[in-house]
Amino acid sequence: MRKTAVYVLAGILMFFGGSLNVHGAQLGQQDTETAQSAEIAQEEAPPIVVVLDPGHGGENLGAEYEAYTEKYMTMTVAKSMKAELEKYEGITVYLTREGDKDMTLEERVDFAKSVNADFLFCLHFNMSVKHDLFGAEVWISAFDNEYQKGYTFASAEMDMLTELGLYSRGIKTKLNDEGSDYYGILRHATENDLPAALIEHCHLDQENDKEFYNSQEKLEKFGILDATAVARYYGLKSDILGVDYSSYQNVEIPVPASPVKPDDTKPDICIIDVKDVNEENGDVTVSLSAQDYDSYMLYYSYSYDGGLTFSDLQKWEEGEDTISFTMNVPSGTLPEIVVNAYNGFDKFTESNHIHLSSLIYGEPETEEAVEASNMNAGSSAGEEELGSIEAPEEQQDNNLKEKAPKEEKEITVIYFLQVILICIAILFVLFSFAMILISARSKKKRRRRK
Repeated sequence: MRKTAVYVLAGILMFFGGSLNVHGAQLGQQDTETAQSAEIAQEEAPPIVVVLDPGHGGENLGAEYEAYTEKYMTMTVAKSMKAELEKYEGITVYLTREGDKDMTLEERVDFAKSVNADFLFCLHFNMSVKHDLFGAEVWISAFDNEYQKGYTFASAEMDMLTELGLYSRGIKTKLNDEGSDYYGILRHATENDLPAALIEHCHLDQENDKEFYNSQEKLEKFGILDATAVARYYGLKSDILGVDYSSYQNVEIPVPASPVKPDDTKPDICIIDVKDVNEENGDVTVSLSAQDYDSYMLYYSYSYDGGLTFSDLQKWEEGEDTISFTMNVPSGTLPEIVVNAYNGFDKFTESNHIHLSSLIYGEPETEEAVEASNMNAGSSAGEEELGSIEAPEEQQDNNLKEKAPKEEKEITVIYFLQVILICIAILFVLFSFAMILISARSKKKRRRRK
């Protein structure tokens, strides 16, 4: 009986053990198949398609400043950007133009649509009317998904540009009179449900930005930077570069319910207060408070002559409502301090005016002071022979006393000559008047005789 029971238990255990092994094998096979399916799906996933648009071309030169022409610069950036992006996996890159040729904005968008592009990147450089603006900015559509995707990419792009050292002018929208996107390339892209971003890398006509674009190498660096921003946006990886952005966290921007309009109003607040005046060198420290409830503060400029002239635009300290700065007022000026504070859309508000007392410092020596200084220097040279420090002062007084009569004599002679001239003039007038009277009397006598 005992042997029989043992055999029965062993059989039961073998049965269940075999079932567990079969089930485990099935699970293992399912896991392997799932992993293989994922790899196959990943391999079969269509690549991301992006189109790079080097701005301008042909007779359309774009911005021109000194030896730089925008259409050539954008092509250099585009080629560099394409070469860098092609080092990443799962992306296909096209250029709207390969050579120097004219293309309409519609043709550029049509080309992007013909290759089923997921995104259109428009590459540009900037200039301003008054040649006073500086920094980088990205323009995007104001509408729907195009705004959401455009802003998300633009955030990654602006992070890269500011890391490079450029000043951020922000991510912006602009509408035309019809309420559509102002920039044609963005307008046509939006009409075709194509996300797009217009990148203004920097301003050619500003010394603040010149160091970022003034060589072939620096333009190619822009291309690499732009490519990295795209790779971050799409979460790409590259074995060639040894980078993986699959875990990169993009900003979360909701799809807007209505068009995102730009701020077309001036800053709401702009107030100044003078904190310190250094009368020895003319430095004036000013506290500036400015806010814009609809956008952000971007620049400020200051004037010491009541607004007749202003300084160059100065960078605003990001995130601050109140900042301090020091300006220098030239000697002999009666200062009237005023400041302009600009928002992100270049609208400005003028501050209150503050009047200060005249600042006079570092005045050049008068002729009398120079002469006295020369006398002192000459006296000092003979000081050892005289053996007294009072001799130079006595000599100086004597020299001044000797000069006094001469100056008085010169003044008397001039005065005497002036008196003589005045007397002559008076006599001449009296003589002329007398001649006129005599002539008039002669005429009357003749008439009586007739």
